[in-house]
Amino acid sequence: MSSLTTCLRSATRLERWSLVNATAMLLATVGTVWLRALGPVLVVGTAMLGGLVGIERGRWTPTGAFGVANGVTALRVGLLGLLPPAASLGPWPLVALSLFLLGLDGLDGWLARRYRLSSGFGAFFDKETDALFLLLLCGFAAFQGVLPLWILGAGLLRYGFVVTLFLLPIPRKTEPRSSVARYVYVGMVGALLTSFLPYPTLSHPLVTVATAALLMSFGRSLWAVVAPQWALRKS
Repeated sequence: MSSLTTCLRSATRLERWSLVNATAMLLATVGTVWLRALGPVLVVGTAMLGGLVGIERGRWTPTGAFGVANGVTALRVGLLGLLPPAASLGPWPLVALSLFLLGLDGLDGWLARRYRLSSGFGAFFDKETDALFLLLLCGFAAFQGVLPLWILGAGLLRYGFVVTLFLLPIPRKTEPRSSVARYVYVGMVGALLTSFLPYPTLSHPLVTVATAALLMSFGRSLWAVVAPQWALRKS
């Protein structure tokens, strides 16, 4: 307990928020599985992202303004609420909206780089929106019966990763940015979307491979955080 308290005190505000968010999302997923409905995950995830916007007010960008890139990310958060009605209309509306969200994901990063709006808040806002989107897609796939229930584990990897970082005796609680992780994420979303189409002989192997790649990506990110700090402690 004292070790965790020390970790919390040494962590940044964003890192502490990420732990609270991860814990809340893990608990919300328990409710989602119990009810077999994605309402708890969607409500808690959206509320937590709204809380992040509030606590980081004035630190949204290097100038303090919210910025167009974060505006696109906020639009993505809002559009996540349209996923359940899109899914109720059939696979193609869900796939179309998901592809649009994936396109916006690329746009907000480009805008942040183009107009020099990158910030710690923007990075967390973006990746936690990604995590919520991925978990929702995994939930749709599981509850519609197109994939086994274990696919929810893939959607929870981000949250488990954050909790693991806080359980380890290391000062740094944020992983470095990785283009490989971005490609793996896009591949995972693409594989999940194929599962909603009537091609199970194609989608199931794709999802299996993409899930394995996602697991390896998080393992790689964990090693990238842990290895340098353990080496520093031993030197």
